[in-house]
This record gives sequence, structure tokens and C-alpha cells, in this order.
Amino acid sequence: MSLEQQIGALVKASENLTGAVNGKIGEIDKEVVAAKTKFEQFLGDADNRFMTRVGIYVHVSGDDDKFYPVYIPASHPGVTDLQINRSVHFDRNWAGGLAAKFILQNNGWGGYPNIFALDALGHVEHPTLTPIAVRTDGFIADYANGAGFVAGAIFWLRGNHQYLISSSLRAFTGVITHEELVTTAVFDNGKIRIFKSGFNVTASGACEVKTARNQTKIPTLSYIRGV
Repeated sequence: MSLEQQIGALVKASENLTGAVNGKIGEIDKEVVAAKTKFEQFLGDADNRFMTRVGIYVHVSGDDDKFYPVYIPASHPGVTDLQINRSVHFDRNWAGGLAAKFILQNNGWGGYPNIFALDALGHVEHPTLTPIAVRTDGFIADYANGAGFVAGAIFWLRGNHQYLISSSLRAFTGVITHEELVTTAVFDNGKIRIFKSGFNVTASGACEVKTARNQTKIPTLSYIRGV
């Protein structure tokens, strides 16, 4: 075989190999698309045993002696297990830890019963290193059901701290912080919204920044269940 024939054979073999590799890549791409579609279908059809989400980290900026209204989407119909957590060492050592679980359903303009209960609450802190304000009022000052027009609830969370928020029936798509007073209905079913100056929407009334815990709804910071 001449040199030209040998080179031609090598070129042909290389082309065949390239074609085979491209074919395999195409098959892999199809398998990935099929697997992604199957997984998304599973998420849509799964029952509550499989629907606990990893959650999303949310930093509520602002002053650490104020509690800012934070809208967290939920779902209706369906009773949502909604959790707000933080490690004692989030943000800085011994800043304080939180575990809070709420059971929530909106009425959907009267179509479903309103359900909103603080199912479990616990704090962890250091007797001297955790700030006195946290030891006094914790991280959640109040909460309110979004009722008909809002598929979710409003929580007043302490500023200048980070939280891990998760829901059994809702995957969150992002976090938006509003610095100015909000006067339009910006609520949706995917994004958590932080209102640094509160909001005043005709359909919902006003929600302002708070400076102390509602001791009727949250009577103690030690472990409680079913309040």
C-alpha cells in the first residue's frame, strides 16, 4: 500500500470514528432529555412523601432590631408544611438558631378553608454570646395568612440574618428584596419577597415593619407545638 493509500485509510478511519462518537453523543443527549422529562413528571405527580424540597437560603438585610414582612408562597388547594430554619452559626458564631414549622393553606377566594398554625418552634442560643434581642424575641415576630388573593403567607423575620426556607408543596424560584414601600400586588407563586419598607396594597391592607414579637401568637421561644 502506497503512502497516499495509507493516509487515505487513516483519514477514512478517523472520519468513521468521529461519526461513531457524534452518534453516541446524540444518543446520550436524547437519554438526558428523556431522563429530565421523566424526573420533572415525577415531581409533578409525586405525593407528599416525595415532595419535601431542599429549600432556599434567604438573607433578610436591614437592621437586626427590626422584623421585616417577608412573603413566602404556598399552595392551594393543599395543606403545605412550610419550614423556616437557621443554624446557630449562620451569619456569625452564636448568632442564634431557629427551627419553625407551619401548616398552611389559603382560602382561594373562599373556595377552601383557611388553615394556618404554628406546628413547632424551637430556638438554640448561647447564654452570653447570642445577642440579648434574639434571646428575648427570637427571629419571627409575627405571621399572617395571605387569604384569598395571595397564595402564601407573610412572616415578620429579623433583619440582618439568613434563613433556610422550604415547603412541601412549592419550589421557590428566587428571592426579591423591595427597598421602597410597595403599593402594587407583586405577589406570585414562586418568588419569596422581602419588604424592607413594608407594603400597602388595596386588596390586602398594610403590613409594616415590626420591632417586637407578637406574644399572643408566639408566647414563648422555648419549644412549643400546635399553637
